Amino acid sequence: MGQAIATRIIQANHALQVHDLSRQAVDTMVKRGAEPFEGNVALGTGKNLVFISVSHADITEQLICDPGGLLDCMDEGGIIVDLGTTPSGQCREWAKRASAKGMFFLDAPVSGSTPWADEGKLAMMVAGDQTAYAKVLPILGCFANKIHYLGTSGNGQLLKLCHQLTFVSTITGISEAIALAEKSGIQAKVVLDVLADCVAPRHVIDFMLPMAENERFDQGRGTLKLGHKDLQAVKDSAQDVDLQLPLATVLLNYLEKAMKEGWQEADLFALVDMARDEFYADAP
Repeated sequence: MGQAIATRIIQANHALQVHDLSRQAVDTMVKRGAEPFEGNVALGTGKNLVFISVSHADITEQLICDPGGLLDCMDEGGIIVDLGTTPSGQCREWAKRASAKGMFFLDAPVSGSTPWADEGKLAMMVAGDQTAYAKVLPILGCFANKIHYLGTSGNGQLLKLCHQLTFVSTITGISEAIALAEKSGIQAKVVLDVLADCVAPRHVIDFMLPMAENERFDQGRGTLKLGHKDLQAVKDSAQDVDLQLPLATVLLNYLEKAMKEGWQEADLFALVDMARDEFYADAP
């Protein structure tokens, strides 16, 4: 992902210096027009903007905060942009430490794969100082075409983690659906072709956006009672083919608790309000 992002920045005629633990990665970027970071000068010296694109928060911490790190070497007014996925609280701490030195830290995680980055079509969630954001926005636009500014430091990462929660749970649900279908003799490709034409997973947001705009999640057309009935049928079908579906079981337990508490006729999307109230905190 980092190479694709860097390539887009170079293609937009911005000067770029690169550093990576992999010499091969650096050489690849040099061939595309970047300058390598070399010599004994600390990384960040004389730079007014640094992007970090690494997979682990502990590496980001070292790059920013260790002796000789970016906070020690960048000039006052310098901007650090973290493109990785990091705990939001950690980002808020980095922003405070940067501010204490007259610098700025933006958490700016992205959503999308390398092909999306190649085409400049990443989604991005940015948080931190708004003036710093405005300064870097033209460069962010080189590789992202859906950029959301979210205010206070850490909010960008929080929204990325919300995405990851949705992403992993969606994959898990689809995976269990495929397993159930295959146990019954239906191929995975058929499952996905059918799901692509149904409400879930692609169109759930389409249903929920108007509800969020009206601040009411009780405007759907299905009830928890119906949802419970359907998930019970999923469980029964899985038992018929001797298949365990952990996510489906957990969801059924949630809805059974709701039924016992008198929510039978509540809108299925009232699950949002239940989550807000931690209704399921003690569910089995």
